[in-house]
Amino acid sequence: MTKFKVVGVFLLLLLVIGGTAFADTKYYGNESASRKILLASESTRYKNRMIKELIEKLDDGDTYIIEVDHQRGGLDGMDPRDYTAVFISNSGAQARVRPAVMQWLNSVRDYDDNVVVHTTQITDWDPPVEVDSITSASKNSNIDDLTDDVVRRLRAFY
Repeated sequence: MTKFKVVGVFLLLLLVIGGTAFADTKYYGNESASRKILLASESTRYKNRMIKELIEKLDDGDTYIIEVDHQRGGLDGMDPRDYTAVFISNSGAQARVRPAVMQWLNSVRDYDDNVVVHTTQITDWDPPVEVDSITSASKNSNIDDLTDDVVRRLRAFY
């Protein structure tokens, strides 16, 4: 009987730990839509609100939106060629793009033409990325203008 309990606890741990990446992926819209957009961010109040607003503006009935948390490995294995557009929002801690984001960008540099990176940082900072980039302060008052700009940039890919 104790062997079954140990195995049960082990399986439960595997499910909880192994299922973390799946739990962090969210899907919006019609899976068979003609457009597929990847939104990657980290969970902060500002970014959660910004991503929610982006989803509302992009979800037009012909767009499938996949949301991942890049701090939890959400970009691992993602190929920008599988998406119409890719948007990454990153916290610009100490005027740097997060290492996991930079690593992913470097790994897809030959086919990253549809990627836009947003970094919350001072507005005159130019992120060291080779893709389209935007910087902004993390102010709730600028989310509507920022998301309008992001949507315009993403729609330029289709």
